[in-house]
Amino acid sequence: MAISLNLHLGTLIRRPNRFVFEGTADGHIQRWHCPVTGSIGLIDNFSGIPCLFTPAIDCSKRTTQGTVEAISLNGGKDWIGINQTRINGWIENLLKKNALRSMVDTIDCQIHREVKIDDSRIDLAIENKVKCTFLELKTPTRDLLLSPGARFTKPPSQTYFDRGLRHFKTLAKLAQSGHRAIVALCFMYDAPEFTTPMRDKWNAKIIDAIREANLLGVENWQINLKITPTSLRVTRCMRSNYAENSN
Repeated sequence: MAISLNLHLGTLIRRPNRFVFEGTADGHIQRWHCPVTGSIGLIDNFSGIPCLFTPAIDCSKRTTQGTVEAISLNGGKDWIGINQTRINGWIENLLKKNALRSMVDTIDCQIHREVKIDDSRIDLAIENKVKCTFLELKTPTRDLLLSPGARFTKPPSQTYFDRGLRHFKTLAKLAQSGHRAIVALCFMYDAPEFTTPMRDKWNAKIIDAIREANLLGVENWQINLKITPTSLRVTRCMRSNYAENSN
């Protein structure tokens, strides 16, 4: 079960600033919007990297000619999605198709986006006649987990770190009140099963927050997606116990 896409093939030349890529497509040099303001896969040099982009409908109203959606580190054989702003919509569409039924069955359900709970916004709420399932998506792009045992580096910012802690606390509260609460690591490529990093000053607090939330009923899941120029589909959706396996 897949979502149809219509992405165009290009080749990156450089990333002159955090908002822009320059590249070539159909023999012409173009400027594309970079949807990730921070580091992507800790890559310093983007020259020659194949990409998939969405062309802009009306270039007269913007300074770029499209948006880069994915890059490839193996010559275009496999694609790594980088547009985190797409993920909520894509997952919503997959939920409507019941393509993630191993995690949550969405038959006869209503799906809501960006639900405000206390001081947090939870990405998706799936509501049936009995209860709600609240789903928060985490889509890392700075660290690309392309091989077993690969790990996240330190959090990119204090704001990112604090927001993650708030999400786990809010979801734990929802789980205690009788709802399902899920945090899903969502990779727009075929990532191996995620393993939590060893405890250090950067991740000890978040590991403890995850473990506490798990004890209160919050579930951890991993979703892998496969992107091609014409489609997006789920390749893996599984329950994860990564916090329990950390030291």
